[in-house]
Amino acid sequence: MEKIMNTDVLVAGAGGTGLAAAYAAAQQGANVIIIEKQDKIGGNTKISSGFFAIDSQEQRDAGLKLTTKEAIAQLAEYNHFLSNGTLLAKIVNTSADTLAWIEKMGMEIKLNPTSKTTQFAHRNDNYRGGSYHMYQNKEKSYQKIEETLKNIGVKFVFNTSMKDLLLENNQITGIKAEKDSQELIIKAKSVVVATGGYGGDFNKVSKTMHTNKLRKLGVPNNGEGIDAMVKAGGVDIDSHALIHASQLAKSTVTQNSSTKHLAGFSSNPLTQLLLTPQLWVNKKGVRFANEDVVYDTVEWANAAWSQGGIYFFIVDQNTLDTFTKNKNLEEVSQAGPGATTDSGDFTQLANDAVAGKTAFTGQTLDELAENAGLNKEAFRDSVTKYNLAVENKNDQEFSKSAKSLLYSIKKGPFYAFIAQATYLGTVGGVRVDEDLAVLDKELKPIPGLYTGGANAGGYYEGHSYPAFEGLASGFTWSSGRIAGTNAAIYANKIGKTNE
Repeated sequence: MEKIMNTDVLVAGAGGTGLAAAYAAAQQGANVIIIEKQDKIGGNTKISSGFFAIDSQEQRDAGLKLTTKEAIAQLAEYNHFLSNGTLLAKIVNTSADTLAWIEKMGMEIKLNPTSKTTQFAHRNDNYRGGSYHMYQNKEKSYQKIEETLKNIGVKFVFNTSMKDLLLENNQITGIKAEKDSQELIIKAKSVVVATGGYGGDFNKVSKTMHTNKLRKLGVPNNGEGIDAMVKAGGVDIDSHALIHASQLAKSTVTQNSSTKHLAGFSSNPLTQLLLTPQLWVNKKGVRFANEDVVYDTVEWANAAWSQGGIYFFIVDQNTLDTFTKNKNLEEVSQAGPGATTDSGDFTQLANDAVAGKTAFTGQTLDELAENAGLNKEAFRDSVTKYNLAVENKNDQEFSKSAKSLLYSIKKGPFYAFIAQATYLGTVGGVRVDEDLAVLDKELKPIPGLYTGGANAGGYYEGHSYPAFEGLASGFTWSSGRIAGTNAAIYANKIGKTNE
């Protein structure tokens, strides 16, 4: 037997987007119900570590003079002007105000200075590195946020999954959901879909990203919301995986984030090899990138994705001995998951990886190529060119910095470790306007339908994620706030019309 509920604004999903939308709608005087498939709030946003904002009070207090004009220009150029300019401008121009707004909701924030960025490629770039406002005491902060929303009248319905949108006379009238294996109908004047993309649907991600070699981290959102919006007339213009650094193959990693490490941290000391610019080759055995991209989470993931999401990093016995003796001179990146600082016998660790079939070894380069399935001639050529670059401190092929050209590949045994690009759910989605109203194929708003966060298209280029720290999480909260505000304004107009 189905159950029926009624409200002004229905928000599907209690991650950052949904929480912001619910609070914003309630502030407009709307009655709000928010459903969540899990038994607690936070969603995928809870594993993110910080918020992108420009010209915030925290930045001004730190002496940073950043302008939204410059940030918008940089983001538009990064996205090759494929992003929705009106949406991009609105999000960036309101980012500082939204940051202060979520602090009032209960989120504790601390600016991460550019000098302390974990992405060392951003040390001299205040727009990429100084934009990061890190969440503090997250468990406590999310508890405060939930209390704030309840105090303003928002009703939470947990363990409830969105199944479909209700549509009558080309107007959204609510949703169909499921709670405890029972159908639930929630009638609403407007709906904000904040279900967080489809990162849990590995097959769909593989199809979108054209490879099944990516590793998944994050909350398993399965695309319920975006599918329903497309069914109702929305157009998916740019949904894609939020590829985020790379991992050792099959390593055991945490799904949680902290003030030190982002999601995906592994305690294996081999992460020190993963997170230093060793020689990288693709599955054919050919070098493909300037390995210094390991110091930038996004560029690292992009380089890995360009080779199908999987690659090998190559070391010889001398390199393993150097790391075992803690005499490595390369800076170990803290991008993405970050590396453990634990010491260890790297030769034993390498052999353990070989035994676990996540690495390969050989006494000669040809034997390593044979065991790893690489093209022998191509691999020998890559190693020869790389050793020459190390010897001359001059990388003619990919312009790797001289300081990173430290370890040649000369003394056997040799090792090839498997690395895979990782994704933290999906971003992008259906076409929206600057009010986060969902548009149909004729570019007209679908009455009563709004979205944001990992279901809203037009903020990214598609397949790539701009390398500005906290960008996706900042968009989550900012777009949710805008969507909730406009959903409530629309619901109020509908209410007056029906009176």
